[in-house]
Amino acid sequence: MFVDASVMLAILLQEPQSDRFITALEEAAPGSLCTSVIAVWEAAAALYRKKSQGSMAEAQERLGAFIRLADIVVLPVTPDDNDLALRAFDLHGRHRHVDDKRNDALNLADCFHYAVAKSRNLPILTKDAGFALTDIRAIGPDF
Repeated sequence: MFVDASVMLAILLQEPQSDRFITALEEAAPGSLCTSVIAVWEAAAALYRKKSQGSMAEAQERLGAFIRLADIVVLPVTPDDNDLALRAFDLHGRHRHVDDKRNDALNLADCFHYAVAKSRNLPILTKDAGFALTDIRAIGPDF
């Protein structure tokens, strides 16, 4: 299962419904969890932006500790993933939606999360409703 940056943030920041994500991670088969370098970057940058999270080094360490504890494998992004990400942007990118529906679409990082999950035939654990509109299985609290 691909773990989206939104899930890592929800757990680390103890957001509402984070318990559901923790349960999903705990119930996953050993060695079955992965994410991408882009999701790690996105999550670290978001942690850093939070005023209470300290320096970038502290954000990286906190995120890294979580990834190790949860036994999440960090995957690279390949040229083939790039092609899939561009296709995802074409079909599901934010340019496809008017302003009131932009949150139901994929941003740049989401397109790469989609691509890594799709190329490996994995469902995606996410908070982002936009993934429910794609052709991969999205696992989230509201869909």
